[in-house]
Amino acid sequence: MNADADEMKGRKGPSIGRSGGDEGWGDGDDRHEISNNDKDCDCAPSNKIPIDQDGACAPSSGIALIGASATYKTANADAGDDETVTGFSTTTVNVKPSSGVGDHTDNNTDIGICASPSSRPFRTMLPNEDYGAAIAAHNDCLVKHETNRAVSASLQTLPGAFRVTPRRSTDSALLVDAERGLLQQEREDPTAGEDDNIPHHVPSAYLVTEEDDKSVEIVQAEQVLPFFQRKEGQLTIVIVGGLLSALTLLLGGLLTRDNSASGSDVAQQELSSDVPSVAPSFDPRPTLAIVRDRGVVNCGVEDTSQDQEGGVNLGRFNIDSCRAISASVFGNPDKINLVIVGTYDRYERLVGREVDVLLAGDSYTVETAIREPTTGEPLGFGFPYYDAAVVYLGSETFVKCANDQKRYDECEQLSICAVDTPEIRSLITSFFPVTFISFGPFAEAEMSLKNETCNVLVADTYRIYGSNSGLQDDITEGKYVISDYHISRNLFSSVVRFDDGEWYDVVEASRMAAIRATQLGIRRNELQCPVNSTDDEIELSFVNAPLCVGNALEVFQEHLGQTVLSFNGPLGAYPSVIDAPNFGSLECDNCEDILKSGRLRMISERGFLNCAVYMDPLHNLTRSSLATLVNVKFCEIMSVAIFQGKADAVNITYIDEIDVSAAFPREFDYIAGASWEERVGFDTSNLGTMSSNLPYFFHDKLQYNGKVYDGLGLAISYTHDDADHSLSFLATVVSTATIYAQRKQISRATYFDMPLIHLLGDSLAFMLRDIVMYAGNYDDVINEALVLSDGSTEVGWNTVIQNVNMAPTTPVFYCDYTGNCPPCQWFGNVCVSLGPY
Repeated sequence: MNADADEMKGRKGPSIGRSGGDEGWGDGDDRHEISNNDKDCDCAPSNKIPIDQDGACAPSSGIALIGASATYKTANADAGDDETVTGFSTTTVNVKPSSGVGDHTDNNTDIGICASPSSRPFRTMLPNEDYGAAIAAHNDCLVKHETNRAVSASLQTLPGAFRVTPRRSTDSALLVDAERGLLQQEREDPTAGEDDNIPHHVPSAYLVTEEDDKSVEIVQAEQVLPFFQRKEGQLTIVIVGGLLSALTLLLGGLLTRDNSASGSDVAQQELSSDVPSVAPSFDPRPTLAIVRDRGVVNCGVEDTSQDQEGGVNLGRFNIDSCRAISASVFGNPDKINLVIVGTYDRYERLVGREVDVLLAGDSYTVETAIREPTTGEPLGFGFPYYDAAVVYLGSETFVKCANDQKRYDECEQLSICAVDTPEIRSLITSFFPVTFISFGPFAEAEMSLKNETCNVLVADTYRIYGSNSGLQDDITEGKYVISDYHISRNLFSSVVRFDDGEWYDVVEASRMAAIRATQLGIRRNELQCPVNSTDDEIELSFVNAPLCVGNALEVFQEHLGQTVLSFNGPLGAYPSVIDAPNFGSLECDNCEDILKSGRLRMISERGFLNCAVYMDPLHNLTRSSLATLVNVKFCEIMSVAIFQGKADAVNITYIDEIDVSAAFPREFDYIAGASWEERVGFDTSNLGTMSSNLPYFFHDKLQYNGKVYDGLGLAISYTHDDADHSLSFLATVVSTATIYAQRKQISRATYFDMPLIHLLGDSLAFMLRDIVMYAGNYDDVINEALVLSDGSTEVGWNTVIQNVNMAPTTPVFYCDYTGNCPPCQWFGNVCVSLGPY
């Protein structure tokens, strides 16, 4: 709402401001149009009649006003027909001829005053009524009525006032110039003589003298002083000044006080309360420093009070992830404060610094990473730690109906209950009309399935596996079936605030340490966990995460299930590992155009991209290595995205060394081929120096401390300056684009099937189509690079995980990724281990 609207909202009475210069009002005057309930004042009997300063029509016979001013305007007259009497102030009103207000038949003429918010009466001239009698009756009514709330109850006849009286249109009038005290001859009324049968009342003004008729009432008005010169204004200034002084002292004390003492106790009490509290005041320090001073990690988790013990329990799995962060930071896994967060308030609490990290089953989407809908803020999503498939569950007939999206014949009674999360709601409403679906919490949806309110349940598999009401038993006994293929995947990730790269690295390193520990054979060891150390301050160490809490497989089997699968049999098959989040919504009405600010603006104005290709000496890469050719292609793809299809608007530099302890080298815009683990890994000295994005290539086998370990090697991606958010947004979208295209089977020939994107501004709306038109999908990129390579490296792990795939009926740990599989039994190409690690 603009300032004028704000002023109008608080204004009482009918006066509406109008600036000078509008058509029909003359030029340069500061005037006001008086209206009744947003309509022009509608008065009669003539087309020129005076208006008083409170918004009512003046009577047709004489009344004296002092200190008032009015413009008497004929609604159908030219702008030059205004006649003004000027006193102390200027109030200009618009009057138009009667449009039939009141009950009259033949002359269609009203006399009286307009109805106003103060409910002033008006009187209608009756048919065939004598005009003089009507005037007298009206004046008698008006004299009895309170004409102006601002005037004194005792009216006086005083010299020096200006009297306003009506006259015939043929009369001459004298206008008084209040400032000069001169009398001027008024021009003749141009309408005089047009119709002698219609009385025209045109006001005139003259100076009141002692000899004037005392029967006419005169109102004495005093000049109104400015507000700051009146008593009430001076009192108000004193009060407000005192309040401002007190507020200044209070803020000064709060902003300069030392918060170091007892800070952790206050924070913990606030977060542990069941009553919503005001968000903590902003502390500009890095999160790691705040956490270490506080003495606990505040982890946002889902409510685990109803979770079962010893079964599939993602809530407890997430809590152990929080304990791993605590072990890294403090050497003690139990220095945690669990903050229960809801589905729709969690991001506000994260951004408001009530929690340091979310470990609550948050689905990673491009939309949420760039601009989370409830806060409008970007968020820092880690690499997914859990792959939650979305499936149909129910009777075999209706699960098949849902899979086929069939809603007739045997499927006519199809009714779906769906868990209410933003991701599932968006997904399922794209398949079915909302009339087929009811949404609610998992427990409610599960009960609806059991009491046959619905016949198909849509949920993440981890919720089904962890059901407390025997749903897993119903599946085992054949009462219900799970769809053979999952209909989507939600990638669960840790979430931190976007602007703290150091803390992001701490959270990610704690997770990755558990995975690499599985690969290296490091297991939980309470003796080596420094929880009982007497040191005053334990140094940050990511090795403490697996030592104190357990490696990835240990934690998985403890909370999620015993099943471990391997595909790496006699044929040496590699399971797919290339993954990317779902897009989410790509619409945005007011997103900033990232090409018009920051580093990307400089790149755009420069006309080309500076992209470095890192040839890692550890892997003996050359310019003809598969990884190098893929990196070159992704430099070109970035150029295509920024410069709208131009793949050659890039300057590529080959490098074989990166100083990861220093800030990002400013001579480059991006580095393609660097690894986040080479900078961080188990090392704590290079946190937050630069940023890395989604991996688009994985080396085979891990090389660590001079040894080679089976399983996944280092992942490579775009690396860039940590200070510019838009570089990260763009890299995330570019990396996701080719993977999305592969999943949807979109190729160069069908590039137009890629969606438009508005999250990055209008300049990049077509970038997804430009990327695929140039590079094709991910399989095209990797296979074309393989043909051009020296053949020393195969595709290996670098195939895309599909969003639609076989749905396991229990949580599965794929041990090939860690290269350290327990003994198992082969069933065809799959080796299954059902015992503990």
